[in-house]
Amino acid sequence: MNVTPSVTVIVPVYDEADRIVGTIEDLNAALKPLEQPHQILILNDGSDDWSDDLEQRLLAFETVEVRSSYPNRGKGAVLGDALPGLETDLAVVIDADGEYPSEDLAKILEPLRSGEADWVMGSRFGFGRQRPHQYLLTYLANQCIGFWFFLLSGHRFNDLLTGLYGFRSSLVSRRDLREERFSYTPELTRALMRQPGVRLREVPVGYRFRRYSEGKKIKWWETLTILAASWRYRR
Repeated sequence: MNVTPSVTVIVPVYDEADRIVGTIEDLNAALKPLEQPHQILILNDGSDDWSDDLEQRLLAFETVEVRSSYPNRGKGAVLGDALPGLETDLAVVIDADGEYPSEDLAKILEPLRSGEADWVMGSRFGFGRQRPHQYLLTYLANQCIGFWFFLLSGHRFNDLLTGLYGFRSSLVSRRDLREERFSYTPELTRALMRQPGVRLREVPVGYRFRRYSEGKKIKWWETLTILAASWRYRR
C-alpha cells in the first residue's frame, strides 16, 4: 500500500507582520487539495515587528508551529537550526513575503512525491519564459552568481537563489550550515551535489515582484558574500 509522504513547509520570516498571516492562509489553502499530512513551521528570525498577539493569530492555525530566536541572525542561521530536526518525509522552504505563489507548492512536491527527484528548485527564470518583472540589477546579480557557481561546480542552475525549493528531509538530517545569511545557498547546494545519487530538478514557478519600499530585505552586498561562499565550498 502506498503511503502519502508527510511534509513540513518551512517559512523563515523577518519583519513581515503585515504579510505573514495572509501567507499562512494561502499555504493552507494550497496544501488542502494535496491531501498530504503536513505542518507549517514558522522560523521567526528576531523580527522587530513580532508580537504575542501576532503569534497567537498564527498558532490559531492548527497546522502551525512557531519558533522564535533573538537577535536576528539571518536566513541561513535559522534554517541551519531547523533542518536537522525535521520529522517529516519531505520539506519545502518558501519565503514569507508572498513573492512566490503558494499554489506552486504542488509543482515542487510532485517530483518528490512521485519519486522522480530528491531536491527540487523552483525557478523564476528559464523554461522559455520572459524574465519576471524585478530590479534589473537584481536580475544581473542572480545571473552573475549562477554563472560563477557553474564555473566552480560544472552545474548550471536557472535560479540558484530561489526562495522556493523542496527536498527529502533525510538529505539534511545531519547537515550543519556554517553560513548564517543568504550565502548559505551555495554551501547547502554544493553539499547536496556531493551526496551520491541525489537527483536534482528545477521546475518553473511564478514570482510576484515587490520593491524595497514594500519590505524587500536582501542587500546589494549580499552578492559579494554569496560569490565568496561559492568559492569557499567549491570542493
